[in-house]
Amino acid sequence: MTNSNQTSQKETVTSAVNTIDIPVHSTATLAKASLVAAVIAAVVLTTAILPAEYNIDPTGIGKALGLTQIAEAASTAPATETSTSGSETVIAFEQVATVKTKEIANAPTVAQIAQARKTAGVRSDTVKIDIPAGKGLEYKLIMDEFTHLEYEWSTGGEALYFDFHGEPKGDSTGYFESFSITTSNKVKGSLTTPFAGSHGWYWKNKTNAPITVTLSTKGDYTIKG
Repeated sequence: MTNSNQTSQKETVTSAVNTIDIPVHSTATLAKASLVAAVIAAVVLTTAILPAEYNIDPTGIGKALGLTQIAEAASTAPATETSTSGSETVIAFEQVATVKTKEIANAPTVAQIAQARKTAGVRSDTVKIDIPAGKGLEYKLIMDEFTHLEYEWSTGGEALYFDFHGEPKGDSTGYFESFSITTSNKVKGSLTTPFAGSHGWYWKNKTNAPITVTLSTKGDYTIKG
């Protein structure tokens, strides 16, 4: 009896195991699921990812949801560069170059420079200027805007510190613009004035003896001295 009962129980368990069904999806079901997933991905791409990442909004939904503002903010944000030194991290923001519109507007054209060199009022002068020992001295010319000047000066040997600069007409702030600053015993060059005013040289004699500068100029100017 015991063996008969055990055999019957084994058959019952085996029978129960054999009745379990494993679901198998058909090819059509898988194809439908893939199609639905593709449609959902396309909708998300069109309505969310493209507007937020690239500011592309063919449906207008991204703008309505405010997603296009994210892309606009990202495109206008300043670039950053990060460098690490030891335990300290420094972030340098890239600054957008600012163009001085006024300076560009006042810059002479090639035609204006060429015309300045043909001005009827062109004159030529050669003067000798004594720079006292241990002293400084200025020599200025009064010139209009965009006026061309050619110049050459020499000491004959001893070097002088000098600042070739201009001061705008009517300015009361003390502003001046330097065109050349160095130490030399002779210089030859030219200038097309960026503004009307006085233009000329400041020489500094650092020696213990006076130095004579021989200056030759050619242009449309009035000598201020």
